Amino acid sequence: MRTIRVVATALMLAAAVRTADAQCTGVLAVADACSKVVDLLNYATPQFATALAGGSATMGQGGTLAGLGHIAVTVRGTAVFGAMPKFNGTAFNTAGAVASTFGSSNTPVPMVSADAAIGVYRGFSLGVTHVGGVDALVSATYLPNVTGGDLKMTVSGSNLKFGYGVRVGLLEESLLAPGLSVSFIQRDLPVFSLSGSSTVAASGANAPGIFELTDYTLKTSAIRLTASKSFLFFGLNAGIGQDTYKGSSNVHVAVTPGVGGTFNGNGSTSMSMTRTNMFVGAHLSFILFKVVGEVGQVTGGSTPTLKNNFGAAADKARNYASVGLRFAL
Repeated sequence: MRTIRVVATALMLAAAVRTADAQCTGVLAVADACSKVVDLLNYATPQFATALAGGSATMGQGGTLAGLGHIAVTVRGTAVFGAMPKFNGTAFNTAGAVASTFGSSNTPVPMVSADAAIGVYRGFSLGVTHVGGVDALVSATYLPNVTGGDLKMTVSGSNLKFGYGVRVGLLEESLLAPGLSVSFIQRDLPVFSLSGSSTVAASGANAPGIFELTDYTLKTSAIRLTASKSFLFFGLNAGIGQDTYKGSSNVHVAVTPGVGGTFNGNGSTSMSMTRTNMFVGAHLSFILFKVVGEVGQVTGGSTPTLKNNFGAAADKARNYASVGLRFAL
């Protein structure tokens, strides 16, 4: 249950990285609520998108498969070593946008997905290896509906979202040659809506309120150069690449001061961010499967200057780790 709430909290905060003005339409009383919600989104999005993108296109595999008839499936869990802001105890200021300092806690930001590689073409023979092989890549990410405490997340349509990509082999792994490939894969989230609230007591210009994200979409695309080499019972891999995050969401805020009723504001926001991703990994081979693991780091990219303080920059370098089980036919 705690893990589900962490996922919901991350999703609640993850909707935009780069915005133009990022102001809701409405009266002055909603300006601070809008500013805080958008800043929270900007701060959390890089963490959540990194958990979705991960490292290798398929963990433990640097080169392509050996053509038609070969399939590899990996079920993986990825966690970013992140920090989620504490939102509920912060009031909205009805006199205009003000800077606030949010508390935050170091929290893993998790994601569970499945990745498959399907051999399409083995490539040209080149001595002890093959070059120019092609694999089709497929991913699947599941997002649950969550209701708990002051959070409610509702997926629009299917809870399962598929992603697609391709991998081209530079070297097919053999007894003497390492595996080496270039890949591209896009992983998306299902479209969803999510609401949350700040339940502080109204006092002077400080007021409680609610916020909602509707029709939220997040797409990540990953380009990777990956190498691997297997030995008797274990193997090693490493890679470098570039991630692109793109998302959009409608935003609604409602602020309820002690007098004057409820004030509403509506807007929309979108994101675009590009980061460098580097990772290393290892696997242990068993008769029917492999246990695979990776650690990596994302760096670079830029986000708007945040009005509010969360203890670290939104574009801070973030580390992540993935573990999984790999099955091959």
